[in-house]
Amino acid sequence: MCKSPNKHNRITALAVPLEEGLPLDIESNKVSAKDDPKVRAKYLNEEYGWDKDHAAGKLWNFGPENSGPNTLVDATKGI
Repeated sequence: MCKSPNKHNRITALAVPLEEGLPLDIESNKVSAKDDPKVRAKYLNEEYGWDKDHAAGKLWNFGPENSGPNTLVDATKGI
């Protein structure tokens, strides 16, 4: 966790394992960074139960090198 200089904002990072089978789908290009975000969000919602609006719709990147079986997801929420 990190606080902003004015102590009004906090940033937290959390690492969790991906669902079983999802890394294989990423490596076989069933899910990729080149997919349309809406199509990718629908697939992740239907196949793996990801929240379509929050997690699947805010998937930023795959890694390493835009194609690996790791993801970075923006799950920020306003108060």
